[in-house]
Amino acid sequence: MKKIFISFSISFLFCLIINAQSENEITYIKAGKLFDGKSNQLLSNVIIGIRGQKIISVNQNQELEPGAKVIDLSNSTVLPGLIDTHTHIVLHSGNYDNQIIKETPEYRALYGASNAKITLESGITTIRDVGNEGAGFADIALRDAINNGIVPGPRILTCIQPVSSTGSYNLVGYSPYITLPNISYVADGPEKIREKVRLLVKEGADLIKVYMESYEKKQLRKDLLTGAMNYTLDELKALVDESHSAGLKVAAHTYSDKAAKIAIEAGVNSIEHGLYLSEETFQLMAKKNIYYVPTLLVYEMWRDGKIFGGISDEDKIKLKNTCEEHIKTFKRALKTPVKICFGTDTFELPGTNAQEIELMVKYGMNPERALISATSLAAELLGIVDQTGVIEVNKIADLIAVDGNPIDNPAALRNVKFVMKEGKVFVNKIPITR
Repeated sequence: MKKIFISFSISFLFCLIINAQSENEITYIKAGKLFDGKSNQLLSNVIIGIRGQKIISVNQNQELEPGAKVIDLSNSTVLPGLIDTHTHIVLHSGNYDNQIIKETPEYRALYGASNAKITLESGITTIRDVGNEGAGFADIALRDAINNGIVPGPRILTCIQPVSSTGSYNLVGYSPYITLPNISYVADGPEKIREKVRLLVKEGADLIKVYMESYEKKQLRKDLLTGAMNYTLDELKALVDESHSAGLKVAAHTYSDKAAKIAIEAGVNSIEHGLYLSEETFQLMAKKNIYYVPTLLVYEMWRDGKIFGGISDEDKIKLKNTCEEHIKTFKRALKTPVKICFGTDTFELPGTNAQEIELMVKYGMNPERALISATSLAAELLGIVDQTGVIEVNKIADLIAVDGNPIDNPAALRNVKFVMKEGKVFVNKIPITR
């Protein structure tokens, strides 16, 4: 027995030594072009030094340590890993209602793991997940499994479920006698809302999402996507106060200008979608440092029948009008100093995330600003800019590479050839040399 124990101890010690050597080993990345996540220009011929999970050097002139690993991306543009601030990772293509009613949270968690791998391999190294749509704790489980190296995927910050008022966010079109699965935490009145926020904090949420209005409860117009208001100012103030007391930020699902102004007065941290906001509202958001996450792509996909299993003629007209108004809103936002963040909501088509950047540029955003919205600015919204979103010393080594110049051609981000997250390579179509 003693002999076996000694043998085990020697093996364990050997593994510790090997791991320590691996953590101290330096890898160099030769970047032909570099977008650092905060500058308005590309740098040329930059060498990035990485030890363990961290970036230890970023220089245009640097001697390499003999024997170190070298990844030659001299013909590529290197960027920080992209950060998608609006996702639903455990949803998938197909009938939305069937996923919630017929699929177990365990099955959806496995789907989420597949989606996470695809998302990471497309260059998204961090996501903010704003609701698992009735999948129990599948998002929490996936977040923790990724953090522990059990499955590959982006870093996840999740809200578990959004907070909403009675009747506001649920499946629609069913008999009122049928008990349906909850896809939100229902709470009415300041005290009940505080109770739900406290429960989400206990369950491990990284942020709180609130539904300001919901078309599921009642649509106010037939020609535009609209929703009835869910919360009063006093109710929302209670939610924000309780969330901020726990150190969590608040994301507000919002369509109308009226709802946005209530959310702004209550002190939320971001407005999601914001389909019909005024320039005055964006100016107010900028003044109060509230971020705008427009999610342009998902509404165009919906309009074009690429998600939700198709679309009726009536809804096609409604979505056509909605997209037109949404684009006008986005262009109004560009006239103001409001901080606009990259977020896609493209839950049925994981891996298409970067196409949101193409739309942002198409509708008038400066390409450099669009890339910043998906890197340092997104990290700022999530509260992790001290860790990632920028390529600089002491930041986590979340890096991607593409052919061509994504400033000149944002579509270059559709074909990511290299992905590193926390110093570990997940996608590499370039050989490592020594």
